[in-house]
Amino acid sequence: INSFNSNNIKMSIKQKGILFDIDGTLSDSFQLGFTSTLEVLRRNNKPVITVDEYHQGTKFSTPNRFAWHLTGDPNNEIGIIYGKQFDELYTKLVSLESTPLYDGINELLYNLKKNHPNIHYAALSNACGEYARNVIKCNNLNDIIPIAFGADDVPKPKPNPDGLLMICNQLNLKPEDCVYIGDSPTDGQAALASGMRSIGVSWGSHSIETITPKFNKIVT
Repeated sequence: INSFNSNNIKMSIKQKGILFDIDGTLSDSFQLGFTSTLEVLRRNNKPVITVDEYHQGTKFSTPNRFAWHLTGDPNNEIGIIYGKQFDELYTKLVSLESTPLYDGINELLYNLKKNHPNIHYAALSNACGEYARNVIKCNNLNDIIPIAFGADDVPKPKPNPDGLLMICNQLNLKPEDCVYIGDSPTDGQAALASGMRSIGVSWGSHSIETITPKFNKIVT
């Protein structure tokens, strides 16, 4: 995050729009997501998953993630049922304690807003929209990030570009004038598909080796 605060942010401040992923990028919400996943699986008498399996699955939207955990096929419709149970559970558990910002992120965002007030800021998550907006709200970021979409707010989740393009349309921005920042390979893929530049962060769920091929720049 220190390098994100200095030289590597320069690519972003040349843009008219800076868009963020939330989990694993802005918010250290791993424990909430993992324990809520285990709770849903246990309630339904399904095998629990490991931490590594959870991290690997975060590249998917929630229904696709549960389908992948349960069947190996992210497109299996069973994921819709379990994804809904998960959303109903964990959206109510969002708090400063369960979804805190990573160290340095709050300062980074406020400095960006202060020093570059003409840049538009927004967020796109592969979690549900209610959760995404709850995280932004509980961390007092609404004044900086007034737009936060989730996978259920857009036609198709990441790695599809739909959500990023919707944000650009709402802010009247061209994708080539924006940068998207995330921790998952699908974040980089969505940015590429939309025509945006991308920055990958290494403190989320995915290794540098996994994310490096998918982003224009990596920060640690």
